Order: sequence, then C-alpha cells, then structure tokens
Amino acid sequence: MSDDVAGQEAPRRGDPESLGIQVLHFIVSDVDRIIQFMNVTGLQPETLRESANAPDFLVGVLEYVSKDDELLKLIHKDLGIPPDTILTAAGHLAPRPDNAKQADKKPEPRPQLPRRSMFR
Repeated sequence: MSDDVAGQEAPRRGDPESLGIQVLHFIVSDVDRIIQFMNVTGLQPETLRESANAPDFLVGVLEYVSKDDELLKLIHKDLGIPPDTILTAAGHLAPRPDNAKQADKKPEPRPQLPRRSMFR
C-alpha cells in the first residue's frame, strides 16, 4: 500500500479515519459480513455510499466492530490490527503512551510571572 495517494499523505495506521477505512474494506470484502453490517446498521446498498460521506461514519464502523469479539479477532488475524487499537480509536479505551519515558516525564515548570506590588 502506498503512503502517498494523489499527492496526499496517507493517514497513519492508528488514525481513526485510516482504521475505519481499513475495517470498512475488510467488511465489504465478504458478502456475509457486509449483509450483517447492513442488517445491524439499517443501511441499504443505495444509502451506504451517501452514509459513508457523513463525518462520523468511519468511527461508527469502528464502533460496530468493537461490539463483536469474533470480528475483532478476524480483523487482527487478517489485517494485523490489534483489537485494543480499534477499541482505542472508537473511544472505548484511553490511548496508551508511545513510550514509558513520556508517561513518566514530568511537565516542564511554567515560567513565573513577575510580581507587582499593589501598594505602590
């Protein structure tokens, strides 16, 4: 898969939009999965394309798969995306720190503002 499509940088793998696209492709690649998806969501083939343009559609796709453990396992097996990555992107888990040093790092102190005497 190319990182550059039509001069635009592809979203990162952990980005909810990118994950939603990958998961949607996974769902529509199998007739049984897309039928189940449409039955659960109430979408029809003619409304699916229009719905896909909605701002939160891809997060909704992640929400849909996050409720099905077997589907999460299949996605992990076939796409290599761990379930916790999908759950985090769907908002079910807090994101993990990139590395332990960042989690342990104390915030830098703010510079002190100069004090003024109110009684001058």
